[in-house]
Amino acid sequence: MAIEPKKNLDKKTLRAECLSARERITPEEARAASLGIAKHLIRLVPGTGLVVAGYRPVRGEIDVFEAMAQLSERGHTLCLPVMMAPRAPLIFRRWKISHPLEVGQYGIEVPPETEPELVPDVVLAPLVAFDKDGHRLGYGAGFYDITIRELRKVKPTAHIIGVAFASQEVAHIPAEPHDAKLDAVVTEKGGQ
Repeated sequence: MAIEPKKNLDKKTLRAECLSARERITPEEARAASLGIAKHLIRLVPGTGLVVAGYRPVRGEIDVFEAMAQLSERGHTLCLPVMMAPRAPLIFRRWKISHPLEVGQYGIEVPPETEPELVPDVVLAPLVAFDKDGHRLGYGAGFYDITIRELRKVKPTAHIIGVAFASQEVAHIPAEPHDAKLDAVVTEKGGQ
């Protein structure tokens, strides 16, 4: 099931269309896609010892838990994003698979404040849609755009990987100067 929006849609309309299409993905399709994502991410994130930022899925985002568990077993350190304030970059707190999370101020599960902040080497970024040129469409608040720009200032080698269902690919996302591009996108069908 591919998302086939009309051409030349503005971001707001494109976002609504893509979110609607993502809502039609069945739980069985989502679970199979999550396992496919894990297989491809394990190949894409090399070696051991990197700090990898994942996320807790909301609003039908593809679940990266299985990939995170395998990356942890391989020896990577995990962290999760925490939204601190509107228009502010995300921070990343260490997270171990077996450790409990708490509900953050935006209703998303986050590591507790007692966990240290980390600077990730790899960021797995959820998205609403993506195109072949590495543009991503999120929910419109700009958290990941701001975070990616700031992260690249302190760690230019950081690798930003968009994670999505293959059906979230669209022909074109209208990019603006403040939009941060992805280094790669991984779906259940592979990476690009």
